[in-house]
Amino acid sequence: MKIENLNQAQKIGQLVMPRIDFNIPETIERARRLVLEFEVGGFIIFNGKRDIVTKTTKELQSLSGIPLLFGCDAERGLGQIVSDMTLFPFTMSLGAARNEELVYNQASFIAGELKDCGLNLIFAPVTDVNTNPDNPIINIRSYGDNPELVSILCRAFIKGSQDKGVLACAKHFPGHGRTGVDSHVDLPVLDTSLENLKSLDLIPFEKSIEAGVALIMTAHIAFPRIGDGNAVTISKGLISNVLRNDFGFQGLVITDSLRMEGIIKLGKEQYLTQKALQAGCDIILDPQDPVSLLQNLQSSDNEINDIDTKVKRILLTKQNFLNKDFSGKSLISLPGGKLAEVIARESVCLVKDGPLKSKTAYIYTFDVTESEYNISDPFTRHLGENISVLYNESVSLTSGKDLIPDQIPEDAAVICLVYTTIGAWKKQSYLPDKYKSVLNKLESLPNETVLVSFGSPYIIRDFGKFQTVLCSFDIVNNCQTACADALAGKFEPLGKLPVSLD
Repeated sequence: MKIENLNQAQKIGQLVMPRIDFNIPETIERARRLVLEFEVGGFIIFNGKRDIVTKTTKELQSLSGIPLLFGCDAERGLGQIVSDMTLFPFTMSLGAARNEELVYNQASFIAGELKDCGLNLIFAPVTDVNTNPDNPIINIRSYGDNPELVSILCRAFIKGSQDKGVLACAKHFPGHGRTGVDSHVDLPVLDTSLENLKSLDLIPFEKSIEAGVALIMTAHIAFPRIGDGNAVTISKGLISNVLRNDFGFQGLVITDSLRMEGIIKLGKEQYLTQKALQAGCDIILDPQDPVSLLQNLQSSDNEINDIDTKVKRILLTKQNFLNKDFSGKSLISLPGGKLAEVIARESVCLVKDGPLKSKTAYIYTFDVTESEYNISDPFTRHLGENISVLYNESVSLTSGKDLIPDQIPEDAAVICLVYTTIGAWKKQSYLPDKYKSVLNKLESLPNETVLVSFGSPYIIRDFGKFQTVLCSFDIVNNCQTACADALAGKFEPLGKLPVSLD
């Protein structure tokens, strides 16, 4: 499809990428309308199962005169979005493993599952350098706090995905790693200079551009000292001047979701869309009311700046990726579950001491994620194959004072398991004071004491008396069984913390 053959309405449609949420009954019918009446450029996918996702993408592609982009936030694998597909540990696990080949193979595998479902765009890699230990939304979604490490692994992910014909999208430009605010909840405002960003946060984005990344996603963050001081998504200074002119990025610039409070608070959707397009964005992602937005854009007296340039970029990207047969092959061939297991084992970090010496154990579980099930079962069962678990207590915020038995056998280890995670609109990466108080008592016991962190590694900074400390970066079963095996001395953990705890 050539741009010369498109009318203005068709061009405008290419600039908008609404959502399909399979948890909403009318979502497919609405998507059909958006394709047939407005010729939208694609969709972001939420929820669903493999069969319905595949059926829907195939049907909508058949209805569209221009190939559609189908993207999703599958940075941890398609299982993050589609319930019966593969889920990998959080990204920081790969930062701890420091294995480019492993990252390439993970990205290649994820891309293969996406293509099987008719998806062709992944909103990954997370290119943010996580320099704020209290970051509530990036944290373990980042490869680490070293821009060189992040750059190397982002490049491997981009190659692994795009070699398979699935577009990669580096996010969140110019870096979300410094923030202490979740942009799903509010607009982070950072008093940071452009020079500081270029010396750290922007390095992985520059390297991702050199690696040929197809898209870059903007962050809903304001930098008052840079350019016009607007939030990045509507900042010409950062998008047109820095990303386009300084870094020479020729690919597609896409906004983060327009449903996030960090951008919603700045104005109505029509206004934000116009500002984003004027700033240099090519695609508006996940508007709340795409029909009204498209109708308003089509009837607006104000022409969209450089619409032909934007649409040409979109059509060229689609031509280069969606109409070709990619035969990129993984460097190793492993099923998804086995690959996830390898990542989990290679990422275990022994921060302090070594294998468990005791043959019996008292286990205390601290679940900040507030799971509806006994979260520590995989660890406890697996450890129990080698060590006798005498006592297993799940500590809650309403637990009484008598959590610690008067007499713990001297030869029993006291193992404390802490579970944290990261999620939009949630605050599950911090330890409540109640948990800290109990952990302080447990680490001071005369027994062999062990702390195992599943999730944010930063929580271990508050506890210096534990004799053995292990870090993994996810609560999934593979990470738990890997840590149990490491404690039992079945393998030597070789992961290295990808963040500083100073």
